[in-house]
Amino acid sequence: MSARRLASFAFAVLLILSAPAASSAAPLRVLASFLPMYLFTVNVVGDAPGVAVDLMLPASLGCPHDYSLTPSDMRKIAAADLFIANGLGMEEFLGAPVRKANPRIRVVETASSAPLLRETHDASGGHHDYAEINPHAWVSPGNAILQVRSIERALSVASPGNASRFRANADAYVRRLEALDREFADASRTFRKRNIVTFHNVFDHLARDYGLTIVGKIENAPGQEPSAGEIRELVRTIRGKDVPVLFAEPQYPQRIADVIAREAGVPVRMLDPVSTGSTHPAAYEEVMRRNLQTLKEALSGP
Repeated sequence: MSARRLASFAFAVLLILSAPAASSAAPLRVLASFLPMYLFTVNVVGDAPGVAVDLMLPASLGCPHDYSLTPSDMRKIAAADLFIANGLGMEEFLGAPVRKANPRIRVVETASSAPLLRETHDASGGHHDYAEINPHAWVSPGNAILQVRSIERALSVASPGNASRFRANADAYVRRLEALDREFADASRTFRKRNIVTFHNVFDHLARDYGLTIVGKIENAPGQEPSAGEIRELVRTIRGKDVPVLFAEPQYPQRIADVIAREAGVPVRMLDPVSTGSTHPAAYEEVMRRNLQTLKEALSGP
């Protein structure tokens, strides 16, 4: 071999040896069912290498009550390794539809790590007929902490090489959520009125954790407007139980809330369950602090 060819060969070998080794681990593809699950997940993942997080439902859509998977959703599920869901019945498509799209995907139902809240429904005639679990765990900061830890554990199992990074990111996020939890707890001690009426059952976990009593709801099921008789009964409840304000949600039309509030002689205020909105990592904290301010203004006065 000539000196020139030998030098070229040596140079090529040097380039190969000095090049960074390609990672043998395949990238981890994580799919979050809807906005709050996405916000929790991206805070735990942070800048961990080789992990991609996608959001299935558009951030403008809201809670996945009665949501049917689209072909686009099925493709996202088929491409994912880990599916981060709330669970407890919130995502009714969990189970056979997801397994059909991707038999190998691991589903993490984060709300199962939070304390369960059962709500009793009345059958006709006022008899207590059945009870079901309220799935809206994430709306309470204390529950959100437990759900974040559930996500951290699932990610660490799926990508062990990033476990320490996931733990550090989760620790930092949990510290912020613990501060938020303390703010709610401190404010709740100043509430002079504790009976509230909400739009539907999304704030039950929040009420339980911070000493509020939900004495009525505008809609017993999302999208099911109350009858004239139910409106009259709700107005009587608001007046009789000294409810200071009617809480609506930005995800639903305000018209029916305005009608009831006028009849009852109380104002309407907005509480946001963080089921739609910004995908910025700090969005959950920002929205919940606005909710806290709304609660303080509505319940801490005379």
